[in-house]
Formats: sequence, structure tokens, C-alpha cells
Amino acid sequence: MATADHVLTPDDFAGFVNEVHGDLTPGGQLREPFPWQQALLDRILAEGRWPDVIDVPTGLGKTSVLDVSVFVAALRPDLAKRRTFFVVDRRLVVDEAHEHAVRLNRALQTASTPICARVAEALRAEGDEDGPVLTVTRMRGGATWDRIWLERPDRYAIIAGTVDQVGSRLLFRGYGVNEYGRSIDAALVGTDSLIVVDEAHLAEAFRATVTAALNLDDWPLGLRPALVIMSATTPDDTGRQLIVHSITDRDRHHPVAGGRLTAPKRLRLVEVATSRRKASLDVPRALADLTLRLTPEGVVAVVVNTVSRARAVFELLNKEVEAILLTGRGRGIDRELLLAGYYDRIRVGRDYDDRRPFVIVATQTIEVGANIDVDALVTDSASLPALIQRLGRLNRLGLRDVPAPAYVVHDSSTDDEDPVYGQARLTTWRWLTEQAPISTLKNLHAAADGLPASPAALRTMAATAPPEASIARPVHVPVLLPPTLDAWTRTSPTPHPDPPIAPYLHGITDEVPPVTIAWRAGLPLDAPERWAVVAGFVPTTSTETIDVPAREVRRWLLQHDDAQPVADIDIPEPAESDPRSAQPEHRGRERAPRSCDDRERPQVLRYRCDGTPEIITAQRIRPGDTIVVPVEYGGCDRFGWHPDSNIPAVDVADLAARKRGPILRLGPHLRHLAAYLTTATLTTGTASDQPANAHDSQDAINALLHFVRHDPEVDRPHAYRDRLKTLLATLASDNLLGQVVQTLLGYPSQRQRPSMTATPTRQLDPVTGAVWTPEFPILLSAARPRQADDESETGSSSSAYPGKRIGLDPHQRAVAARAAQMARNIGLDLRLTSSVRVAGELHDEGKRDIRFQTMLFAGRRAAAELAPEPLAKSGIDPANKTEARRARDAAGYPPKMRHEALSARIAALHLTTHPQRAVTEIVSLSGPKQTCRAR
Repeated sequence: MATADHVLTPDDFAGFVNEVHGDLTPGGQLREPFPWQQALLDRILAEGRWPDVIDVPTGLGKTSVLDVSVFVAALRPDLAKRRTFFVVDRRLVVDEAHEHAVRLNRALQTASTPICARVAEALRAEGDEDGPVLTVTRMRGGATWDRIWLERPDRYAIIAGTVDQVGSRLLFRGYGVNEYGRSIDAALVGTDSLIVVDEAHLAEAFRATVTAALNLDDWPLGLRPALVIMSATTPDDTGRQLIVHSITDRDRHHPVAGGRLTAPKRLRLVEVATSRRKASLDVPRALADLTLRLTPEGVVAVVVNTVSRARAVFELLNKEVEAILLTGRGRGIDRELLLAGYYDRIRVGRDYDDRRPFVIVATQTIEVGANIDVDALVTDSASLPALIQRLGRLNRLGLRDVPAPAYVVHDSSTDDEDPVYGQARLTTWRWLTEQAPISTLKNLHAAADGLPASPAALRTMAATAPPEASIARPVHVPVLLPPTLDAWTRTSPTPHPDPPIAPYLHGITDEVPPVTIAWRAGLPLDAPERWAVVAGFVPTTSTETIDVPAREVRRWLLQHDDAQPVADIDIPEPAESDPRSAQPEHRGRERAPRSCDDRERPQVLRYRCDGTPEIITAQRIRPGDTIVVPVEYGGCDRFGWHPDSNIPAVDVADLAARKRGPILRLGPHLRHLAAYLTTATLTTGTASDQPANAHDSQDAINALLHFVRHDPEVDRPHAYRDRLKTLLATLASDNLLGQVVQTLLGYPSQRQRPSMTATPTRQLDPVTGAVWTPEFPILLSAARPRQADDESETGSSSSAYPGKRIGLDPHQRAVAARAAQMARNIGLDLRLTSSVRVAGELHDEGKRDIRFQTMLFAGRRAAAELAPEPLAKSGIDPANKTEARRARDAAGYPPKMRHEALSARIAALHLTTHPQRAVTEIVSLSGPKQTCRAR
């Protein structure tokens, strides 16, 4: 055990793992790393680099590479990477890598155990004593305009992300990133980073492109990223000998790892005789029937290939047994609610003595990133890698004495053109039928004992499978040429034409980006011109959105009945007629309301990539769009995407986590939100302290809304405290709305306790010019310091602390000191560090322009001329764009002019006339006070 003066050694890794994750081990046993995990650490320390490939079967803790990465950074910072990216190209119901990183960060932040305390001390950057030891964040799809995902480049970080989000940033074309921020994100991803690609067979194009880009980059500065793929197959890398790290006999003989590798499972084959026309009814019935027969086993998972089939199976089973539906086509907040109630019943390490029947109906979303353990499995036929991943959720710990049953169900209408898995599905089925007999639902015993399906058996068996069983569709990756890479490095202005990056991230396929949908209350169906204002009060975040194929979105809005299969993986969309000519179909059944233009075409609010909103018709929706629709449109329930639902969706925007603190709109939608949360909690039975009367929260909300409508003090934050406390008393402790209210009231103990602000939402009607108020007349927010927006000509003049002016000279000195400190921490040499410091001292010199100073003084030139010192920040709230633009216009500062351009010219002239400046800086930095802890 480490002591206060103990020096970390590789042998401490086992203790580190136990301190971080030991409470997850049943019975209080020690949580030790598996042999392959300790061997990975030892290998990195011995060879001075990460292996190219990590080949480890599912269930053996692949996410522990994050523990290894952090421990290497503490033990040997010269071998470590400052940012670790864990890339998974799937929509996840549970992001195990992110949760793993959060647990790791929590242990380091509290540092309540000896080894964690030593690791935290080693990782903490000089000058960052008040910040977190480790930054943990996620890069997921969806519309979010919070561009700052990493606060300090010298702080160690773990980022879980998708191929699109990580890859686009690496290639200088970050999705959702302003052109001024592209180079920053590219530097953060592309230097001093470890990029770990999980299930690399799903991201072959990304791997090939990153490898090619690194081979083309011969720039001498900066630390090159390391690319590590986790895959059961070693990719072809143009003849280069790849270093592969895999399990050994020590893992096979390990009491825990060996038990997981040989976990007893039996795989049986079942065929359903049907036709294309009848498959949508026959196959769900067969899957439900077989699942009900297996419910005595305990927890049963039914994994199917499309969301519509999952919904059909769930509706059949939910009438007979307790069941849950999990798909990747759902809102993150809804999944959080579902898992809060059910995850303890399905996760690894659950109470295995609880034999109550329970069914998980899921799609591909549980194949990756979900630490789920079930007692029996029923699955659609699929490609071989998909089946192996699904079988990995069965008897995951190998605790059963008898083999866990698994059934692969195949419908006879499947052909080589399967919309999800192409030829791989049929090829895999035919290959499996050569290994074991086929049965039917009426004659299940014909399957006999089936096939052994332990991870070890599957690895052996998969080695003999035809290649076509693993390749759903061949991926053709374009060759990355130097001119293409050079064009991407030109970030502002963007070159025209600009080479697209999608083919380099996913290959040349027919796949297209999905449409991101958010549902909002308060969007009047008869006044779509007001939607942009209403939706703009609360920016959309990824946790309240769903990604759906564009074709399916258009069909849903037009209320067509002939929907196409929707999977959790993006698949090519079938050809369709010109959507602009499509008209709504009315089949007699009740339809959800739509806001339509004068030609009866449904309308939505679309946000462009720069955040500009516009009203468009359904026919104009294109792949990659982000749209906001009224809740009255339906199409979403607590289980996710449900295009057949006419019930209004629930607006969950107030529950979304935001870096600047929560936002709560006080309007009628709160009644529906509170009822939804109460119903979800009662259904899952998670809260032991449910209020005795469920109507109490509704009464508290009604009283709050009555006050908002009639009290003259509606814009005074203190007036809401007692009413919010009353509401909080009616909500369960685990209620998400209650957590938002708690934060607004400042209950959580934190260094920067937020102060609540109340903002009226009165607006001028864009058509009539009259004053009107949205459904929520007041917006409550936790007013924490805001990040200034440096991406506009006026934004960088705003202060993170509204109302506080900052002088130019002290600001530049502070920036120079902080920048030099960060440069030392990340290991830049003295010459570069001095350059960074000088740049910091001169970076805002362009603000000395009297016109810019006049703008900082709210357009008053006399005040600017008489001021004792020039300003760097005006004190204007960065959210108040109107006031900033008015000050700019009054000052006569040219629109679109950037003070940075003038600052750069002044800096160049300054260094020309004072060449000794750089030498002086180097000498001052090389003095006895310099402490460079990095490389």
C-alpha cells in the first residue's frame, strides 16, 4: 500500500485499479487487473509506445485501457498522451467508456485513497490546483452550441466520442464547429493524443484515413497522436508489421478472466417460415413466443435488427411480462430515466438470486458499450460480428453452472439485400447451419444441444467463417492525397470547393447522415414565425434529441404509412421520388396535428450549421439537418422514436445538463414534465421517498405559474425561492426536475455557487410588431460566469463576468503568464514558450484602436478618451448581442473587422523594432523559477 512519501511503481497499478473500481466487486473482494491489462502497462513502459492493436474478447474489460492511460501519465509522463479519445461508432444506450472515465475522475478528484492521491498529485498541472484533476467529456451528435469541450490544453483528459465527432475535428472540419475554432480542435485532437478505436471493424475507413494523415504529416513540432485499435482481426496496414497485444495463457488460467472466456453458453438455430409480406407480423410473434418460453431463466434479452421490429416485439411482450425497450434512437434523458430504474436488474454484478422474469427488447445499441449480463438470449440473425457481440451479453461473468441458452431466429424471406447487414446476414446463417441443425418453434428439440458459444469457442469457430460473414458492405476508402489534406488545413476562409470529409471517415457508401430532431413545447401551430424566438431561449442539446434517417423523418411528418426499416446503425437509404413533390397521405385513422404552409405541407424549424434558424417544409429536410418540432406532432415516447404515436411528446429541454448551469422555463409544459417524471419513477419503482399525494407537485406548479402570470415582481429572482422550495418538497430525491430546482436554489455545495436570475421573455411579434409573451413568460437560470464568444468581432470585448470591466494591460499580462504556464506544462521548449508568452502580452494590442475603445465604453467616445486606462473587456453580458452590436455601430467600428488582425500586425512590428524582446523572455523563463513537469 502506498504511503504519503511512496513513489509510484508499476506494481501499484493493481492497487490503483482496486481503489478506483473495487466497490464494483461483489462481496468486497479485491478488484485486480486481468493479466493482459497489467501486461499492457508493462509493455508500454518497456517499449516506450502503445501497441497498434489490442485483441481482447468481449467481457474482459477493454475499457481498462483508460486506467492504463492515466496510470502511465502519472508514472511516466514522457511516455503518456495528454488527451485520450475513446472512439465508438455506435449509438449507445449505455456509454460504458464514459461512465468508466467518470468513475476514474471521481476517485482522483476526491483522492481519498493512498495510490489515487499520488496519481492525482502527479497528474495535476502547475497553476491548475483549483480545477479538476482530469477532464472527462463526451463528443456525441446532436445540436449543441457550447463549443468549449476542453478548458485547458495542459490538463489530462478522457473524451468519449464517435467517429464523426472526433474524426471531423482531427481533419479541421469539426461538425458544429465555427471556422475560427477548427484549428484549435484539430490541434487538441491531433497532437499529444491517444486515439483508441473500439470495435475497429466498424470504423475501418476512419482508421485508414487517420493512418494516412499521420504518414503525410511531417511537421516537426508537436507530439504526434498514437492510434490504437481494439479489434478481433488485425487490419492490413500496407505491409507494415503491426504490434498486437492480446490475451495469453495467464488470462486463460486466471480464475476470473478464464471463467469469462469459457462461460458456458449454447447457441441454437430457429427458422421462421414466412414471406416478405408477412414477415413484419410473423417474425415478431415468433420472437415473442420464444422469449416467453425462456422467461423462467430470469433476465432475457431479445436483440433485433430494426427499431420497428423491436417496438413490435416489445408491445407483444409487455402485455405478458415485465419488459423494457432499449434502442439507440432515443433521447439521452429518456434513456437516463429508464436505466435509473432498470439498470441494476440487468447490469453485470446484479443480484443473481433475483429470478423474477424480466425482458430486455433491444437493437444493436447493446452490442457495444453496455455492461449488461442476461440469463438467456433471443436474437435476429445478423452478421457474425454482430452475433458475437450480442452473445457477449449472455452469462457475461460465467457464473452459471449450466450453459445459458441462446437462439438465433432467422426468417426464410431474408436474402442478400438485407437492408441492415447486406449479404453478411444470409452468409452467416448458411455457415451456421453447416455447424448445427435447424429447428422451428413447433419442434425446438430438433436443435439438439446446438453450438458451444463461450468467447473462447466463438474465437476458434469464427476463424473458420467465410470473410463475407463479417462484411456487411465493402467499404471503399478514397486515397488521402497531400492536396486534400492541405485544403482541410485552410480553415478560414474555407476553400471552395471544399473536399468533403465523410468519405474519408466512413468510406464511399450510400450511407447518409441522419436528421437530428428535438421536440419543444410552446411552439404555436398557427404562428410558426415565432418558433425561432421560442426555441432560441434554450439552446438544443444532444441529450434531448434523436437521430433518425431523413427519409423516415419526411414520411413521419407527411404521415405516410409505408415506413422503411430503421436500425441503430446508419444504412443506405433506398431511392425515393423527389420529396418536394410528395404530398401527405390520409388513410382514415386519426392523425397528429401539423403546422402547414398554404399548400398543406408540414413545417419544421431547421438550424443551419452556423446556428441560424429557418422555417422549412418537410420536403426540404435533408440529411444532416437539425430540426425542432412542436410536441403536438408526437413521434416520441419514453422509449424513443415512435412514428406511429399521436400522443404529444414531452419537452425535456429543462432537464438537459448544461455547462453554464440549468435553465428552467416557467410555463404550462412543467405540468406535463412533472407528470411524466412521476409516472416514470413510479413505473420503475426507484424512489423510496415518493410523495404521498402525486397531486402535490401539480398544485405547487399551478401556484408557481399563477404567480408568474399575476405578480408584479416576476423579474426578481428572490421572489421565486419560496415557491421553488415548495415544489422541491413535493418531488422525490431522484427526480430530475427536483435536481434542477435544487441547483437553481444553490443547494449543491460547490466552489462557484450559482445565483439565480429571472429573465422575462416578452418579444416583439416579427409580423405585427406587437408585444407578445411565449407560453413561458419567465426563464430561470443559474447565472455562472459565462465564456466570452471570441468568434465574432464584438464577442471578445464581452466579459465572462457581466458588469465587470477589465483593463487591457493587466489582462494581457495575465494572459501571457497563464499561456506561458500552460506551454511549460505541456513541455514546449524555451524558445516556443517565450514566443507564446510574448504573443499573450501582445494578443489584444489591436483593441487600443480608439474606435474599439469607444465600443467598449458603450459607444461613448468621450468616456473612452478620458478613461485612465484602455479596456480589454467591456462588462457587457456576452449573451446580450443586441447591446454589443449597438455599441459597435455607435463607435463606428467596421462590421466584420477583427481586432486580432490588427494585433498581429502590431506584434510583428513590435518584434521587428525590439528584436531583443524574445531573447529576454527566454532568459527569464530559463531562470531558477522555471518548473517544467512535462516532457
